[in-house]
Order: sequence, then C-alpha cells, then structure tokens
Amino acid sequence: MLAYWYNAPRHIKLIFIIVVCVAVYAANQVQPLSPTYTILSLVLGFGLHFGQYLKTKISVRSSHKSNFQFLLKIYPLIVVAIVMWVLPPQHNWTATIQALGFVLIGFFLVSIYQNRAKRF
Repeated sequence: MLAYWYNAPRHIKLIFIIVVCVAVYAANQVQPLSPTYTILSLVLGFGLHFGQYLKTKISVRSSHKSNFQFLLKIYPLIVVAIVMWVLPPQHNWTATIQALGFVLIGFFLVSIYQNRAKRF
C-alpha cells in the first residue's frame, strides 16, 4: 500500500485525503479526540514516511537492509496496536477512527510535502 502511495497519481491521492478527512470529521462529531492523542497519531504517521525514506537511503549491500525492511513491514501493524492500546475505552471506535485517520494525515502531509515540485 505504501509503495502504491508513492506512485499514485495526484487525483487518487486527493481522493484518499478527502475520504480520510471526512471519516475523521464524522467521528469527531460523536466524540472529539484529545490533542495529546492527535499529536501522537500525527507523529506515528510521520514515522511511516520517514521509514520509507530511510529505506531508499540504505545501500543494497548493507547488512542492516533486510532487518530494516522487516521492521518497515510490521511498523503499520505496530502503529495500529499502539493506537488501540493507548486510547481510552469510552467511545473506542470513534477514537480509533480519528487516531488512525490522523496517522494517515500525518503520513500524507510529510510524503506530499517532500515529493512536491520545487518552485524556486
């Protein structure tokens, strides 16, 4: 999925972003997520992109490449587990939707900003 994101056309990325924002907004109408969890989710989303960025920077001959690739494959599962474990139990489904949405928004922001065309 992450490999597709980096090769997807702009309109597909825009559709994903709009759908995620609508889902976060709808869940926010039921129960708002606290700013602490929002920031934690955004940081986890930033980590998704930086992991992919570092994967491209590690040389093919490096002995750490296979271990790092394994870590990158399980990192999204670790993010979901952290989000589910940290969130409070009341209104858990709405908080989970918002937290995972903010993880994706954090990922979207950093990946789109880094890959944008330079205008200078």
